[in-house]
Amino acid sequence: MTPAEFIYAWFGWSELEQSRHRQAWERERWAVWITTCLQLDKKDRLPMTQMFPLPWESDAHALQQELTMQERKERIKTILNKK
Repeated sequence: MTPAEFIYAWFGWSELEQSRHRQAWERERWAVWITTCLQLDKKDRLPMTQMFPLPWESDAHALQQELTMQERKERIKTILNKK
């Protein structure tokens, strides 16, 4: 196997493992949400994603927000000043 083939195989394996990890957490979140909702009044129940947010859901939301040109310039300045 060439180094490039190995890297592609490793990326595929890594993506599969991340998918399995996320699915396990989402199953666990669903089970906890169901158990919690059984104990709450209807007015106190929230959607599962609000009640128990997962880290990758907040990252997706943060990536969707567009930065203005001024915010981009400020980020570049802070990155350059940290060096």
